[in-house]
Amino acid sequence: MLAILHRGGAGLLLGVFATAALAGCATGDPDEAGEERAAEEAETALPFPAQPPDGPMPGIGPAPEEYVPTAAGAPATDIWLGTLVRDGGALSVSGLAQATDRDGYDNQPSFLLDGSAILWTAALERRQTETMRLEVTSGAESGVRLTHTEASEFSPRQIPGQEAFSAIHELRGKQYLWRYDLSGEPLGPIFATAEPVGYHAWANEHVVAMFVLGDPATLQVGDALSGEIRIVAENPGRSIHRIPGTEEISFVRKVSDEEWWLERLDPAAGTTVRITRTLPGREDTAWTPEGEIVMGDGSRLFSWSEGSDWTEIADFSDLGVEGITRLAVSPDGAHIAIVANRPDA
Repeated sequence: MLAILHRGGAGLLLGVFATAALAGCATGDPDEAGEERAAEEAETALPFPAQPPDGPMPGIGPAPEEYVPTAAGAPATDIWLGTLVRDGGALSVSGLAQATDRDGYDNQPSFLLDGSAILWTAALERRQTETMRLEVTSGAESGVRLTHTEASEFSPRQIPGQEAFSAIHELRGKQYLWRYDLSGEPLGPIFATAEPVGYHAWANEHVVAMFVLGDPATLQVGDALSGEIRIVAENPGRSIHRIPGTEEISFVRKVSDEEWWLERLDPAAGTTVRITRTLPGREDTAWTPEGEIVMGDGSRLFSWSEGSDWTEIADFSDLGVEGITRLAVSPDGAHIAIVANRPDA
């Protein structure tokens, strides 16, 4: 595997705090020792370093003359929410209904880790996107806007172990992975040297897989605590997911225009194993907690499981659903979010 390593000073900083605390104890000054211990505990309690551990953030200058905001080319799409039903070993979807209904880009849904709501990307104007939140029990047009920044946010995902989410932060042609609290308040960049990031998924509380644009595009694994970043694969697709019950990541590797494989990545080892071929020309997937993979094609939804081939589990053509792309399944397997083209787009 190709590898690029970046290491920051988070460990050194913690070491300085620890040394200072020991020194305070040696002097016999209980107040000083207590202050140093409190500082050490506060630092180690932070979910991520206050600054990216892989180096200082470079300045972002004016946008290049040829720069066109990603939002400007976003298609008109809707998000649909339904109940994932299991009858024995068979999957089906019931109660599918529109969660968004407007002439614009509503896309890239992901469920909060407790399954209570989805986060998604909305182009509220033609040149900028924001992160939205919708409770799964709510109806269309009841979503709440979370972010209010000059940047565009894409692909929001809750960070495991935190009351925070990560998203792609696009500003004047630069795309970094940023962190936000669940109210939408920006908390700052996670990495300084991974750019331009297009998509991502968390393997655990601090290790993340990132699709990084380039020629070729690469799949990179980053550690938000140490700042280490490694290239582990080339030519990935945009659908990157943690495999339920593991700390492994699934992604689509595009071997050629006609040959796309869904693969599983061990982020620690950097090794990959093929799972199955995707449906022809399709790359968007999601996992159920039981280990099935779901994928859309046109108005139909398919599932795959170990030992079986792709099987159609639903056809939503009677609802006007067409051009299914991105998918998300709630962590408990109770709900599914489906992105589809607007019928009149």
